[in-house]
Amino acid sequence: MYKKTLIPILLALVAVTAQGQTKVSLHGNAPAEAKTVYLFNNLNLQGIPDSIAVTNGKWSYDNTLPAGQSVVLMATDVTLAQRKVEDIVAIMADNVPTEIDLTTGTVKGSKASQSMNTTVRGLFACMSKQPTAGYDPKEEALTLMRRAVMDNLDTMLPVEFVPMIAEGLTVGDLQKIFYSGAPYENHPAMQGAKSRLALLSGQSVRSIGKMFTDLAMNDTEGKEHRLAEWCGKGRYVLIDFWASWCGPCRAEMPNVVACYEKYHDKGLDIIGISFDNKKDAWLRAIGDLKMPWIHLSDLAGWKSIGASIYEIRSIPANILLDGEGRIVDIDLRGNILGSRLEEIFGGAARP
Repeated sequence: MYKKTLIPILLALVAVTAQGQTKVSLHGNAPAEAKTVYLFNNLNLQGIPDSIAVTNGKWSYDNTLPAGQSVVLMATDVTLAQRKVEDIVAIMADNVPTEIDLTTGTVKGSKASQSMNTTVRGLFACMSKQPTAGYDPKEEALTLMRRAVMDNLDTMLPVEFVPMIAEGLTVGDLQKIFYSGAPYENHPAMQGAKSRLALLSGQSVRSIGKMFTDLAMNDTEGKEHRLAEWCGKGRYVLIDFWASWCGPCRAEMPNVVACYEKYHDKGLDIIGISFDNKKDAWLRAIGDLKMPWIHLSDLAGWKSIGASIYEIRSIPANILLDGEGRIVDIDLRGNILGSRLEEIFGGAARP
């Protein structure tokens, strides 16, 4: 391992662009004692797609990279031997001839390559910093990635960072990112951010401010119920999407149980909608996790009408409705769920 302290946002940066093959032309300098320049396609530095001999501190590389590789990371044998991850250079794999100085870490090439290098090296620098009053290295890292994205909306660079920072982007940012004709518009890695844009701009059934959409499912005894039996009846309702086979769902459930016990008498109901497909596993989990609220399922797994109607692509997920049945928040987990319910209920009793 070259750095056990790699922050998650760095570990997540991998070559994910499913484009055609790309011809690249790279050349530059390396430390005098270097004998080899290694190319990687991810920041874990696992596997070596290619290597280049260094002669008198000079090297060059002309090749066609395989489909799927959009980021190229370069390090010399000297850098790797000394485990100096911060000296790695990163560029975008494009057809612009690129000059790379591995002694200074500088890049002369496309605007996207220069931005990628500045950002990745900045992210590595963030790893060595400690949070202080008024400063958070993670916030600096997110700012670096956002700047790189917004400065390179005509390239594939956003694919590398948007999936990691989507939750922190405003609706205005997302609207600029997903302009008509963007080269990455339909890339699979960008679909989560597109869904977030739909939510924030009111285009989704789960958008805050929308009224709940009714559906019918059976309870644990096989009796059919509709959400309308509880939603819009004056009490807040948390519709919780989960499954017995979902590890993160089970890990979150004690927190949901604690919130139910604290706020049920003040006006909170919970309706669990399970994406299970085996009734015995569903019932066993309800008992094991001590979930005393209403449970519904069509036992259809990911083909559940709950998933399709409410556009649920990952679980755990939830929707919080007010007493009128209007969506006031979504996807509340951990301390955030408790804090949000405290804001709503405080110490006052509800119906």
